[in-house]
Amino acid sequence: MGISFILVNCDMGHELETISKLKELCDEVQGTYDVFDFICKLRYDDMDSFEKTPQKIRRIEKITHTNTIYTIPEQSSS
Repeated sequence: MGISFILVNCDMGHELETISKLKELCDEVQGTYDVFDFICKLRYDDMDSFEKTPQKIRRIEKITHTNTIYTIPEQSSS
């Protein structure tokens, strides 16, 4: 199983509606006080199933930017 993190920005003032949409797609979502508005955690079994979720996230209205971080399963502490 792989884990990735997606850093997300949205239009100012649309954080609450955006986080509710992100929660429908991601395993965990947290708001942040930094360069990005949210960090989303995704668990996936293979790349084919994973690739669909970032595409869906980018299509959410008011999302302006995403940055995806893929982890290395062999270097995981869990």
